[in-house]
Amino acid sequence: MDPRLQRALDRWELTGPQALAGDAGARQYFRVAHPQLGTALVVLHPLDAPGKTDDSYFEFRALQAYLDPLLRVPTIVSSDDADRCLLVEDLGDTTLERRLMEHPEEELAWAQKAGWLLTTLAGPLTLGAPGHTFFMSRSFDQPKFQFEWDYCRQNFFQDFLQKDPPRWLERMMDEVHASLETRAHFFVHRDFHVRNLMVHGDRLVAIDFQDARRGAATYDLASLRYDAYWDWSREAGRALVAPLQAELGWSHEALLEELNLSALQRSLKALGTFGHQLVHRKKAHFAPAVPRTLRHLRGHFQRMNHQDGVLASEHMLRLAEERLLKG
Repeated sequence: MDPRLQRALDRWELTGPQALAGDAGARQYFRVAHPQLGTALVVLHPLDAPGKTDDSYFEFRALQAYLDPLLRVPTIVSSDDADRCLLVEDLGDTTLERRLMEHPEEELAWAQKAGWLLTTLAGPLTLGAPGHTFFMSRSFDQPKFQFEWDYCRQNFFQDFLQKDPPRWLERMMDEVHASLETRAHFFVHRDFHVRNLMVHGDRLVAIDFQDARRGAATYDLASLRYDAYWDWSREAGRALVAPLQAELGWSHEALLEELNLSALQRSLKALGTFGHQLVHRKKAHFAPAVPRTLRHLRGHFQRMNHQDGVLASEHMLRLAEERLLKG
């Protein structure tokens, strides 16, 4: 047992630790029995490596404190800074994805709730964020976009599809990145999808927010509206879009113009992640997300009237399905 976990059990009188799958980061999660709460989660953040300071623990705590008054996030029950250890409320195992799968008739109601959360991110949380904070000082700029595009090129195109992206797409993404960089004025969650929203009672709770940064107003909307894990109905899609449009005061055309740019960049970024998880980490449960994301990509190009993009997306979809069938 990790000595830090043992100290947490002793310190907070916890028992029965069970390791949980956790997220894509280096954090470790354990569900434990708590004498007053019933159950809770122990979260172990990475410690400093030799010669390299890891600030993720303190950044998480700062972000949690900033978000908590306006956006429902997991409550920190206790903490130990020396061990980089948190005791956090247990929200259960019902993600929004699972809830929608079990109760599809509730989709519109949950879309309306999620739409309100999007207005909170782009509205009060953006207006109230001091410019000098670490999460507003890092942004979706050209170096960040280039890193994500390079990651997609390597992991999705070259490693998964085993081909290079078309040259016109390389040029197009340079233009998309340049446009989105000038729009990066808003607080964004950065990974806002149905697996990072927990259903707790009748409310949605946002998790995995530690990579929040400054980005385009439509970035989180693009993540959720064109989710890699859920296909929203047309009516639910409108319920996601309308509140943010009202919050921003933009015309429908202006919102859709930026949303297409954000969605194109976000979908390609996600494909890079899925390619890496499938090829290098052998995590087959990401497989269904690839065809869905490629269908989203085709839709982005259709809305942009970009015929080369539509044809390329259809070709990539056929290739991806062949790769997935081969295992």
